[in-house]
Amino acid sequence: MPRRVAPYGAIMLLSTLALRPALGQVSSTPAPPPGTAGWSFAVTPYFWLATIRGSFVYGTPQGNSVTNQITAGINDYISDLNFAAMVGAEARYDRFSLMTDGIFTSLSLTTNTNHFGVINLRSGAIEIPQQQQLGTGTRMNLGVWGLAAGYTVVEGDWGNLDVLGGLRLLAIGSQTNYLLSDDIRLPNRTLVLAREGSLSLGADYVDVIVGLRGRVNIPNSQFFVPFYFDIGTAGIPLTWQVYVGLGYHLGLADLSIGYRYLDFHQTGSRSVQNFSLGGALLAATFRF
Repeated sequence: MPRRVAPYGAIMLLSTLALRPALGQVSSTPAPPPGTAGWSFAVTPYFWLATIRGSFVYGTPQGNSVTNQITAGINDYISDLNFAAMVGAEARYDRFSLMTDGIFTSLSLTTNTNHFGVINLRSGAIEIPQQQQLGTGTRMNLGVWGLAAGYTVVEGDWGNLDVLGGLRLLAIGSQTNYLLSDDIRLPNRTLVLAREGSLSLGADYVDVIVGLRGRVNIPNSQFFVPFYFDIGTAGIPLTWQVYVGLGYHLGLADLSIGYRYLDFHQTGSRSVQNFSLGGALLAATFRF
């Protein structure tokens, strides 16, 4: 199991942002109640019980590349979670708002949750049978940070609807140690992938996003339904995110539970082919 990953500047920046309140929140947490005059602020720590799915491309010393497939639920990595920080924040004045959301996590994945799929050669691809992989361990540092401005287009006793636009950054650093049952060679005995070794990657992508968010109040109660959707493109051709939940207003705080899904998708030979996080999200929003 790998114990180190080389640091990446963007990931360290994300960790700093995730640990302090910034000026907004571009996340799935509840939008503020309508009718708030003057300045208002909110900070939302949360915990995302996400399933991780991804396909990543590592370069090899032989000049080829290897595709690593990952599928891991919360039960697969919670015992090997090295660090996690998840927080959103917002500043609002009348109908205008500035939001940010930061996630930073460092985790370890075992052979049961990740494996090499194929070796990509100039002349084609070679599949690697999973039973040939005696051990595959990955240490991953992940950062996702969003920043957006919003405007409330409609509001009332029923709730509110905001439009938003901004940026989202995905930063991944990953190192995989592996052990195969034998070297992988071409028919002419040229070495394609050594029996044992370590491969790593570091990738940063920035996307432009647009979206909607808001809340619907449940009449004659303190309950409400928060919702969020965005879609974007640029560094990764397609990224999108959706959230829906159920919240309860409790004094200066809103408590909520819901489902959040975030997806990045692209093709070609770039380091991140596709990557997604999806699962239940527990949040507490403190307003002042």
